Amino acid sequence: MRPVRLHVKLRHAVLAAAVLLVGAVAAAQPVAPVESDTDRAVRDVIETTRDYRQALERVLGFHVKDVERASTLVDQRRELYARGIASLRELETVERALDDARAKLAKTQQEIAQADHALAEALVAAVSPPVPPSPASPPLPEPGVAPGLAPIFVRFRGAAPWSLADTPRIDRFFRERFGRALPVSAYGQTPVHDRLHLDHHQALDVAVHPDSPEGAALLSFLRGAGISFIAFRGAIAGAATGAHIHVGAPSPRTAALTPPAARPTP
Repeated sequence: MRPVRLHVKLRHAVLAAAVLLVGAVAAAQPVAPVESDTDRAVRDVIETTRDYRQALERVLGFHVKDVERASTLVDQRRELYARGIASLRELETVERALDDARAKLAKTQQEIAQADHALAEALVAAVSPPVPPSPASPPLPEPGVAPGLAPIFVRFRGAAPWSLADTPRIDRFFRERFGRALPVSAYGQTPVHDRLHLDHHQALDVAVHPDSPEGAALLSFLRGAGISFIAFRGAIAGAATGAHIHVGAPSPRTAALTPPAARPTP
C-alpha cells in the first residue's frame, strides 16, 4: 500500500505545483488599463473626425482634378473664341463650369477646416473640467486638462448671456477696428457638426489666430463684454486642428455617430 500512497501524494504535489505555476504566469501577464469614459470619448471623437476628414480629402482630390480640367477647357475655348471658331455662348458655358468646380472645391476646403475646428472643440469639451465665470479676469490656460492641451488653447467663461443674435455686435466691432467683416468660418450648427454629432447651435467660429492683432483685439473685446470663448492656437494632441476662436460654450457631442453620417458626398 505504501507505493500507492506515495503515488497519490506525488500526484497532489504535481497538481499543486501546476496551480502555483499558472498563478505565477497569470500574475506576470500585464493587466490592460481600464479605459475611462473621458479617454473613450476623446478616442471616439478623434477616430470619427479623422475618418470623416479622410473622406473629405478624397472628395477634395476629385474637385481639384475637376478644376484643373475645367481650367484647361476654358483656356482652349478662349483661344478658339479669339480666333472666331467658338461662340460666346460656348465660352460662357465652360466658364460657368469652371466657376461651379471652384465653388465645390472651396466648399470642401471649408468643410475640412470646420472638421478641424470641431475636433478641437470636441476634445476640449470632453476633457475640460467646469470653469467658473470670470468676466473680469484675463484668460488663462485651462487648468487640469489632459497633457498637451493647456499650452495651445485658452478658455474663458464669461458671465454675460450669449446667443447668435449677438453676432452683429461682434461684427460691428471688428469692422470698425479692422475695416472688414468678421471672418466667420462656422455660424451655428453646420452640416459638419451634424455629421459629427456636435452641438454648435449657439456657437460661432472665427477664422483668426488668437495671437494675431485681429485675434488679440477680438479676445480683449469678448473678455470685456463677458462673452465666453475658447481660443485655439494650433494642433491638439497630434490631431489636425486649426487655429481659430470659438465664441460661446464648448461643443459637446450629442449622440453616437452612425457610419453613414460620417460619409461626405462628392
